[in-house]
Amino acid sequence: MKSKAFRSAFPHTLPVMAGYLFLGMGFGILLESNGYSFIWAFFMSIFIYAGSMQYVAIDLLASGASLISTAIMTLMIQVRHLFYGLSIIDKYKDTGKKKLLLIHELTDETYSLLCSVKTPEGIDAGDMRFWIAMLDQSYWILGGVLGTIIGGILPFDTTGIDFAMTALFVVICVDQWKAAK
Repeated sequence: MKSKAFRSAFPHTLPVMAGYLFLGMGFGILLESNGYSFIWAFFMSIFIYAGSMQYVAIDLLASGASLISTAIMTLMIQVRHLFYGLSIIDKYKDTGKKKLLLIHELTDETYSLLCSVKTPEGIDAGDMRFWIAMLDQSYWILGGVLGTIIGGILPFDTTGIDFAMTALFVVICVDQWKAAK
């Protein structure tokens, strides 16, 4: 049954894959240009796994920011996840040991999928949510690692890469604004 959940989840995550590979590579290239290897991209993408915060973390690492500055910045950037988490809490109530992992892997894109994708008949909803979250995070990890490797091989002018996440949110906001008219 778990392989059925994987096969059902995978097609829904393909749009996220396209975005995460691209944005993750931007993160990896920027990280590498600041002197950090693919190991940093790998572990930051596993443990931090917060696209916009990971971009900011590069500057925080490079500037030697204090722990309190880092904590305040993280809170300001990631506070939206508190509202996501509260609104999705019912979907996680019967997920057992997967609950903590699902909470950790909640991103904007994953949240959107979890709220919109219907679980097919005969598939455990918790398994489907698990695979959506796992696949999304694996795309981000792959993008970040590839970015650091490619950034180390090919010379890049990284001017403007740190603006990629801001640009993404601006485009999403404008698109929603146009749709609301």
